[in-house]
Amino acid sequence: MFEIGRVCIKIAGREAGSICVIVDKTDDNTYLIDGNVKRRKCSSKHLEPTKFTADIKKDAKTNTVKKVLADLGFEIIEKKPPKEKKLGEKPKKQRKQHKGKEIQKLKKGSKPKKKKVPKTKPKKIEKKAKKTEKPKKKETKKVAKKPVKKVTKKPAKKTAKKK
Repeated sequence: MFEIGRVCIKIAGREAGSICVIVDKTDDNTYLIDGNVKRRKCSSKHLEPTKFTADIKKDAKTNTVKKVLADLGFEIIEKKPPKEKKLGEKPKKQRKQHKGKEIQKLKKGSKPKKKKVPKTKPKKIEKKAKKTEKPKKKETKKVAKKPVKKVTKKPAKKTAKKK
């Protein structure tokens, strides 16, 4: 039933209802299909064979498969080409202006005057040591430690039993 060149209708998946042609047999129940679908492997459970067959060779190219489908009277759906990117200059971002400056420009019609600031030497800043407050520990009674006597093991004496 499913042989190379058989025209089928895909009945499952996102391409359900699309017409395809079997191009190659990969396993017992999987086939390589092409046509009005993306060229891919497909299970025989997802295909409905028709009475039409196309004269194509094994592993035929997509263009030849589409030409054969057109000769058999099937409508070929062409995919839209991807949109071309414009290679022009990118638009420059406009900086936000301060509202006060805009008002001054509107009133005077000229650039705002800069305020004169007298130049002074920078002062040396003394760093103050910051005291970090540590959490207070609970007061405990201090117990005097007693000196520990060292204990040495004495070798055990061997005693002979008298009989």
